[in-house]
Amino acid sequence: FNKTQQFDQYLKRIIGKTASLFAMATETGAVLSDAPEESVKILKEYGMNLGIAFQIMDDVLDFTGTEEELGKPVASDLLQGTVTLPSLKIIEYYPQDNPVKRLFEGKGEPADNIAEAISLVKETSILNECIETALGYSRAACRDINLLPESPSKDSMFALAESMVKRRS
Repeated sequence: FNKTQQFDQYLKRIIGKTASLFAMATETGAVLSDAPEESVKILKEYGMNLGIAFQIMDDVLDFTGTEEELGKPVASDLLQGTVTLPSLKIIEYYPQDNPVKRLFEGKGEPADNIAEAISLVKETSILNECIETALGYSRAACRDINLLPESPSKDSMFALAESMVKRRS
């Protein structure tokens, strides 16, 4: 319920929560396969950026998905007081009065604030900006993949990074 949170704090949280798990998985796979140190570094960075892209898209889907797609109520992060990239953008673009601030301060009906927040994300540039941010991290994940030795896994890694920003659940 911290309406003063900044992007760098959000990024630090999702790195600690999701991206570090992805990075550990990709790094561990490289280490266990006795990959060269440079490959281990590339794969760890791939996982880190992939995890950030994944979490940003998860946060976007919290506003744009359906309960059936998500397996949880829409805007559940916001209801729990978790500030995500879409809600950060709402706060940034509407600093004086916005549904996130009202929700966190207990003003108005929660359902009305949630509905307004969802509308703002869908009907303004916020949705596209968040997706562009996720795309940037997806591209960063793939930046050095071509430096790895040739293998069938490389194509899968590119496809996985691309799928992060196209997923619906």
